[in-house]
Amino acid sequence: MNEHIPVYVALQETFLKPSCTSYIQGYSILRKDCSTGERACGGVALLINHVTPFSPVLICTSLQAVAQCRELQELIDQLPLPFILLGDFNAHHLLWGCQDVNSRGKVVEKLLTELDLTLLNDGSNTYFHSPTQSFSAIDLSICSPSLLLDLTWSVLGNSLGSDHFPVVISYTTPITCATLRQPLWKFDQADWPSNFTTIL
Repeated sequence: MNEHIPVYVALQETFLKPSCTSYIQGYSILRKDCSTGERACGGVALLINHVTPFSPVLICTSLQAVAQCRELQELIDQLPLPFILLGDFNAHHLLWGCQDVNSRGKVVEKLLTELDLTLLNDGSNTYFHSPTQSFSAIDLSICSPSLLLDLTWSVLGNSLGSDHFPVVISYTTPITCATLRQPLWKFDQADWPSNFTTIL
C-alpha cells in the first residue's frame, strides 16, 4: 500500500468477526463481515483513503458468492452510476482467461451481455490453486461502460502471501480531489441594512 498509495482497497475473505475492530492508518473502513456461530468466514471490506470524500451506499444483498444471475442483477441495480464491481466470483470462462467454463462463468457472461457491462480483466491470472499447482482468472473487475477508457487494469506479480494476486486499477489521468472546507463568512464587512427587507 505504501508503494501505490491507493485511493481505495477492496478486500475479500477478510475472516473478521463483527466484534473485531480494525484500523489502518490513513484509511476509513467499510466492512461486511460473515460468521457462522463462533467461526468467522468470508467477509469483504473497502478501505478509503482519508483524502477522498465518500458516502456509503446501503446495499441489501446476502451475496458472498455468485449464486444466480437474478441476485447479481439486484445488486447491480442498487449501485449508483458509474460503478466498479470487484470480487472473487469463482467464475470460470474463456472470455477472461480461464481454461474452462463453469456454470458461474456462464451466469457472469450472461449478465455482462444483458446489462451491457464492461469487463476490465485482460486474461491475466489472478489466482493460484496450490493443491493442483494451477492458475486461473477468477477475480473479476466489472464496470460501467462509461469508465472503460478512463481505467487501466493490471495484476501484481507478487501475491503478498495470498493465493489471490492483487489487482491494480488506475485512472489513466490523475484525479484531483477538491478539498472540502467550511465556508468563511466576513460578518464585519456585511452591508446589513441593504440586505434585509421588511415584510408587512
